[in-house]
Amino acid sequence: MNLAGAPVSSGSGDERSEALSEELFQRLDESVARLWADAKRCPFWRHVVSKGFDPDLYRLVMLQIFHYTRHNAINQAAAAFRASPDDRPLLRFVYNHAREELGHERLIVHDLRSIGLLRREAIEDAPLPATDALIHYLYGVALREGAVPRLGYSYWAESVYQHIGPLLLAARDSLALTRDNMTFFSVHAEIDIRHAEEVKTAIRRAVKTPQQAANVHRVAVTSLWLTIQLLEQAFQSSGERRGGCL
Repeated sequence: MNLAGAPVSSGSGDERSEALSEELFQRLDESVARLWADAKRCPFWRHVVSKGFDPDLYRLVMLQIFHYTRHNAINQAAAAFRASPDDRPLLRFVYNHAREELGHERLIVHDLRSIGLLRREAIEDAPLPATDALIHYLYGVALREGAVPRLGYSYWAESVYQHIGPLLLAARDSLALTRDNMTFFSVHAEIDIRHAEEVKTAIRRAVKTPQQAANVHRVAVTSLWLTIQLLEQAFQSSGERRGGCL
């Protein structure tokens, strides 16, 4: 069966697996593009691309990214708990990506401090509800479902820069940021090209059934939707702090 419920065409196991992967990539790309298109019609995106970031909104958004980024290496590694010891390519992917994600949240600390937007106590503030939900959702996926479904999160997260470019330009222009003030994004932009291809390779190797494909797609959609809600909640919270209308 394919993702739409129709029989998969006959052929070798490798051919069927490749067809399943390519169909999944197409479905993922369509769903991710649709979610970002929806995000562009929401208040956060429309405000930022038209008026830019004010310091409070930028700080709040970056702190939310700090909160969930600091857990990514851990929940990525935790996903190995449900993997078979014999699935060495998948485990190698999990461990390598966990290692490479470790400590990236410190780049956000550096960036905010470099422009005077980080109070010492700010990183201890509780995350917003959508951020909290995203953090715990990814832990739940990793611990209950394992490494294969979590690839759905990695699929869109490692190729996010093609979608969020207008937001980064707005941040740079409205706050007069330089590359040295945006190290979190510049570092990720450089390594995520390689990571995106590694995620696709991992999916091709690991996704063997329509159910696995459906799980990858579900996690991609849910985690991206939560991330977009995170941005919207940051915008709403920033507006409340300013005491004005959004």
